[in-house]
Amino acid sequence: MLASLIMTGSPTAHAAESPLQSIQDFLGTKKTVIYNQITEDISPSDKKSQENITPTDKKKIPKEITDPKEIERAAEFAAKATGVRKDFLMGMLEVESDLGRKTGACTYKEVEDGAENSHNNGMLGDRAYNTFLNRRETIKDLAKDLGYDYEQLKVSCNPAGYVGTGGALGVPQFMPDIWMDYKDQISEIVGKENPDPWNAEDGVVAMALLLKDTPGVTDHNYYAERNAAKMYLSGTTSYIYDWYADQAFYWAQNYQKLLG
Repeated sequence: MLASLIMTGSPTAHAAESPLQSIQDFLGTKKTVIYNQITEDISPSDKKSQENITPTDKKKIPKEITDPKEIERAAEFAAKATGVRKDFLMGMLEVESDLGRKTGACTYKEVEDGAENSHNNGMLGDRAYNTFLNRRETIKDLAKDLGYDYEQLKVSCNPAGYVGTGGALGVPQFMPDIWMDYKDQISEIVGKENPDPWNAEDGVVAMALLLKDTPGVTDHNYYAERNAAKMYLSGTTSYIYDWYADQAFYWAQNYQKLLG
């Protein structure tokens, strides 16, 4: 937050060390997604009990996004639905989540432990820690609604370069409470009761809706888009976040050539 930084105000976000290399590596990456497979030895009695579990009892984890074209199609849909420029969305998506590929590397339990340590050490104030605890309950409810295994769900890790908490969700890297703020609008556009931040279309629509809140973005005004990018990161339009807007616009201008 990324969009999460609207709430935390922390000046950091994912950024590729080499933009060109990042996309090239992405396009050459092949991933295998395994859902709820058990690799350890299972006794016959355990196998029998598993056979009695109905499909509705089995929790899942989000499907990984490995094809950048999936994100591009989602950006086209979101652009038509909201009026936010598609290329601008693609630039933001690269900076935020590497076109949906990097949506988090920590479980929420790991994030909880980091936040608790920071709070116990006096580095994270009571207000910020209480906000984190409220977000924890929100993400539990969200996971339940989506049928995800809360304990296996991956979110953004605790930041290394500043005091704060992780926990940003999915493609747009929204904090749980911000996702809930936009949930009804997302639902109306994508046509589902429980939109999913790890879903390409749902996540990009969420990003577009937040960016759209900055006046002038739907007119495709250059300065409005730069302000929207900085607001997405920090909740301000301060010049100290120009570096972030620069990255977003670099990708907005170059993604088509790189994706072919």
